[in-house]
Amino acid sequence: MKKILASVALMALVSACASPYRPTPFDHATSGISSIQVVEDAFPEQPAVRKLATNGQNIASSTGGLGLAGLVVGVAAASIEAGIAANQNKKINTALATQKFDGEAIFDEAFEAELKNQSYDVSAAKIKREQNRAMIVATKQGDAKEGTAVLDVNGHGYGYQQVGGTKMWRPYVVITVKMYDAKDPTKVLLDNHVEYNAVVPGELTVNIPADEAYGFESVEAIEADPVKAAEGLRKALVASAYATAQLLK
Repeated sequence: MKKILASVALMALVSACASPYRPTPFDHATSGISSIQVVEDAFPEQPAVRKLATNGQNIASSTGGLGLAGLVVGVAAASIEAGIAANQNKKINTALATQKFDGEAIFDEAFEAELKNQSYDVSAAKIKREQNRAMIVATKQGDAKEGTAVLDVNGHGYGYQQVGGTKMWRPYVVITVKMYDAKDPTKVLLDNHVEYNAVVPGELTVNIPADEAYGFESVEAIEADPVKAAEGLRKALVASAYATAQLLK
């Protein structure tokens, strides 16, 4: 309970203090980059459900402006939602497992194929990602050849989401992408966000609208049609991979 209370308080604080995000576009013409090391472990091992209010916040953080009373409500909501979400995640992942669904492999294949279409030399960067899925800390590669970059594609989450005020569950994907010069990682060559089915699309980030054909009225409906559920999530990941690769043109 203390951990939940602390998390809710932190979300409220972050929401109040966050400054507007400003992406860093990649300048291909002047960068000289021809070789890209892509960090492995782009996505969590399994997809997950999420429920959002219409303003894009989750249930707990949406109470952050109500003071102590809001925090108490947030704690209760978070506790209840955690139990419900665990059961929903189990149902969805069991259904997807029948299709041998591998979100990481689907994204990686589409993403690397598009980078190669753009004539980049692509290799894997075996840099360990922390358990909290933070962005990697790039270190200097003194022996890297000129024109080499390290690309961190960090999928914070993917799966099915429901937005407040609607019954429908649709695929979502959330990615932060950041690229560094391998010889001098203090040079950030690219920094942006990519989101599939964003509730509140960012003005300067990449937003991909959801395919309305892959909507489900309940988690049980997803569970009952694993073929359609897997196809909808596969299309979301492939679209996200393509959009991410376009940032490197």
